[in-house]
Amino acid sequence: MSFGFFGIQFGWNLQLSNMSAIYEYLGAKPDQLPILWLAAPLTGLIVQPIIGHMSDRTWGAWAAAVPTSSPAPSSARWL
Repeated sequence: MSFGFFGIQFGWNLQLSNMSAIYEYLGAKPDQLPILWLAAPLTGLIVQPIIGHMSDRTWGAWAAAVPTSSPAPSSARWL
């Protein structure tokens, strides 16, 4: 599993190392590159809590009936 994650990180870093050239190819000026590099982390910092808050409010009435932290007793198994 560690080797798989290493490969994913290696590929991601290769892509990120070329992002400035990709931004320039798409028409960004060199003085706009720093703000483009900050756009994704700042967007995640703002959007992720909003999406998390929205998803926390999607539970139905059956959510309390399902145990999440302890295994079900043998009489409650659904097999």
